[in-house]
Amino acid sequence: MKSKINEQKYTLDHKGKFLFIRHGQTLCNSDKNYNERLVNPNYLDSHLSKKGIKQARKLNNIIQNLKIETIYVSPLYRSLETVKYMLEGKSNFQGEIIVHPLIIECPNCIDDFIYDINETKNDFKDLNVNWNIFDNIIKKYKNWSENFYYFEYFNRLNDNQKYNKYLKLADLYNKKDMFNLKNEIVDEMPKIIFNGEEFHPFESFKHVYSRFLEFKEYLVEKHKDNLDNFDNKVIIVTHGDFLSVITNKYLYENEDENDFPEDCCYCKNCDIISIYI
Repeated sequence: MKSKINEQKYTLDHKGKFLFIRHGQTLCNSDKNYNERLVNPNYLDSHLSKKGIKQARKLNNIIQNLKIETIYVSPLYRSLETVKYMLEGKSNFQGEIIVHPLIIECPNCIDDFIYDINETKNDFKDLNVNWNIFDNIIKKYKNWSENFYYFEYFNRLNDNQKYNKYLKLADLYNKKDMFNLKNEIVDEMPKIIFNGEEFHPFESFKHVYSRFLEFKEYLVEKHKDNLDNFDNKVIIVTHGDFLSVITNKYLYENEDENDFPEDCCYCKNCDIISIYI
């Protein structure tokens, strides 16, 4: 008999303390041709589309009416862009913006690869983002560099497969051969994801949920003195598939399960949900 975990409660509003937001629409999201997500190198670590920027700016109207303690954001470019435009101009937010690697998207397509983390850090330096937690967690993954730390999550590949792919990509990145780096990711990654045309994401849903549980423990400890104060909000800017997985009832134990559960939440770009942890 499969062991069960407690049902993950969520509501489609911003009444809870912990508000999870899916990033704005990206160039990749806006493409109707799904195959382009697998072959277009311009979609690596995809940026927001014009519509996505407008969506993120509209979040500002909600932010103005909330007292926010902290904002946590995925290290992927589209999430940081969403925070940038969400806070643009008239926002009164004075708290901390923390990049946390545990809330990155499930690595399923080429847009889920970090293209150049140093470039990302530089592009958002005016946002006064705190990268300390990101850097400290990455140090634990001694096999990988910070640009490819999420190889640690590829539990559907064996260690040799992961490491061989990593060495090839890391070598190109360290040489700053970004043209061939793009081509290598676009050429190799879809072959793994669609093995025999059957969808096999790098990371199982069980593993996604396990890192959410680790992140949840972090949140509870970090905000333990203020957990019952629902007037003070904590915002987490993350990703659609990640949110779909973490809002299901039961932790998957079947590593080969590739379908989202019926009771999960499907978030549109810049949707806000409250997750009660």
